[in-house]
Amino acid sequence: MLLEGLQAIEHHVHFSGGSGFGKDNNIMIQPQRHGHIDVHLGFLQLHHRYLVEFSIPWNLCIHGEGNIIAPAMIVESPNLNCRIIDFAQDKDGLRLKIELLAYKEKILKEEVQVMCCKSGLPLKILLNARVLGKDKGTPLLRNGIRSIAVENDHDEDDDDDDDDEDDDEVIRTRLRMSLSMENRQKP
Repeated sequence: MLLEGLQAIEHHVHFSGGSGFGKDNNIMIQPQRHGHIDVHLGFLQLHHRYLVEFSIPWNLCIHGEGNIIAPAMIVESPNLNCRIIDFAQDKDGLRLKIELLAYKEKILKEEVQVMCCKSGLPLKILLNARVLGKDKGTPLLRNGIRSIAVENDHDEDDDDDDDDEDDDEVIRTRLRMSLSMENRQKP
């Protein structure tokens, strides 16, 4: 009888009229100690490549002669998973476009750096994200983030590994046979 009463209960989720999806769904930018900024991207999907666009506080580099130098310089890094692909000065500071690959599950932290000029100190920008693995759901991307590609998932290729192992065994057998024939032909 108690079970029948529980089955009759319906569950509904109610949102207040003031809540909207785009309202608080922006990339969070938090200046830290001097020369460091944390950028929180929210949830991303494993093996997806993203274009991330946001602005950081930035002053133009003005030298003693009053010459204004280009808005920024990218500090080159050999990181293939995260790189600045474009930047420009805008009303909010420096607008960055970053290409980011969510290559591992759980917590992802990647760093990029910009400088105002060759004599300046770099500003370190740390990108933080939570990466959802396969079959863990699809995240709602924050404003300024869009998926631009899906990289090959190595787990899906595991089915083909059996065929590859068979091919490797055939090649090894042929190689052994060929070598043994050569050894027999030598005087």
